[in-house]
Amino acid sequence: MRVLVVEDEPDLSSFLSSLLRRAGFVVDSVCSSEEALRAIASASFDIAIVDRRLPDGDGLSVIRAARARAPETALLVLTARDAKNDVIEGLNSGADDYLVKPFEPDELLARVRAIARRQSPNRATPTAVGKLSIDQHGGASVENTPLALRRGELLILQALALRAGRVVTRGILIDAIYGFDDLIESNTLESQISRLRRKLRNAAADVEIATLRGLGYMLQKMEPPESAADSEGLDKPSI
Repeated sequence: MRVLVVEDEPDLSSFLSSLLRRAGFVVDSVCSSEEALRAIASASFDIAIVDRRLPDGDGLSVIRAARARAPETALLVLTARDAKNDVIEGLNSGADDYLVKPFEPDELLARVRAIARRQSPNRATPTAVGKLSIDQHGGASVENTPLALRRGELLILQALALRAGRVVTRGILIDAIYGFDDLIESNTLESQISRLRRKLRNAAADVEIATLRGLGYMLQKMEPPESAADSEGLDKPSI
């Protein structure tokens, strides 16, 4: 899942970004309303965490714009403004939740996951493909045995699982695992998919990641191999 952090205090912005990345999110951070609006116009975010006191105005302008331009994005106000009228104004502007500074990191993560589940209820139920089960807010397992995946591998698998049986373009996968400032090497995605294929095969997950040249990738259940008897039956006419 991709998160936009709109916070002008550098230390707090860095802390939020690190906290969210450790929790498995892809994070982009900006420090003004103008930069936030440009980011929202150029990429799709699952969640935006917005401070109200920004150098170029009230962060509620970002909330209103995001609600109009990207209604699928969950919005959380994170601010020191704790008066009851401030909270009401924030929620009435389109925010899904309102958290006051200082905050507990675990509470922030819990609220982020909660509004993400409400915003995308289809992600709340683990996706099953073959023997593989993928939790969009957690990890992956094969017949209840956790699958040991690196962060990037899990993000790729989650993106493919959401679209199981359909072609997923390289661009969609890159958006799912990289932020604006991440350095993307030409073969990084392919290397991660290669490792992911090997782990799925070793875990007997009964799924495969197919490559459709010029189009992208597809997660699909493996078809059982055709038996020799069946092959002979097809090759020889019945008497």
